[in-house]
Amino acid sequence: QPHLAMHAMHPVDVISVSPPTGNQAQVQNSTVTLPQVQLSTQNQIQLTYLMAAFRIGMLAIDTLSRKVHDDRPQTKYARNPPYGEDVKWLLGIAIKLGTTFLQQFCASVINSVVSPFILYDLAMEAARFLARNNPTHVPTQLRSNILNPLFQKCLQMFMQCALHRIHHINNADYDEFVSIVCNARNAFYLAPGGIVQFNELLQSLRRSKSCRKELWQRIVNALASGTV
Repeated sequence: QPHLAMHAMHPVDVISVSPPTGNQAQVQNSTVTLPQVQLSTQNQIQLTYLMAAFRIGMLAIDTLSRKVHDDRPQTKYARNPPYGEDVKWLLGIAIKLGTTFLQQFCASVINSVVSPFILYDLAMEAARFLARNNPTHVPTQLRSNILNPLFQKCLQMFMQCALHRIHHINNADYDEFVSIVCNARNAFYLAPGGIVQFNELLQSLRRSKSCRKELWQRIVNALASGTV
């Protein structure tokens, strides 16, 4: 991935020189190429800003890693935890700076983010970038050295989330729980062997004493219809 600064270079200027006149030898289409490569002040400022923002954001990620595991399960597995938008913003900065910074970001996020929904969003956005927005290459990028650890953490947290929620569920939570299971299915199906893993998760949920017949039927119906 080209460094951001590469994009800020001016194109090479080609300056045409008129051929000599009179009795001098005729020269046609003479050109002198004078490369004029320099970084514009505006892009220097932009790069400096992005680098500073990334450094500060990574410090915040490090701080998050020391406190996120103390959060209550409702916050830990939340669809929209308080830190969610900030982490997605930092991903955008990493993408602008290039693959090396993206790799550093992903390595830190694994220890800091526990919401399976945020992990899924981060992995998919990064995969789309690495796949150059070609949807057919997204699953391949999820298995890359950069993203595979992050995506595996996503699957792990979906599993923990579902198993935790099933043990503390009441009728009012059924719709939300079914949605969690459907979102987990979408993630697992993108991973090698994910279908087997997801089916094992389903069987664990079904064996739970908290999984009443009505809830199981809702899960089955939602998965069959593709409802998320």
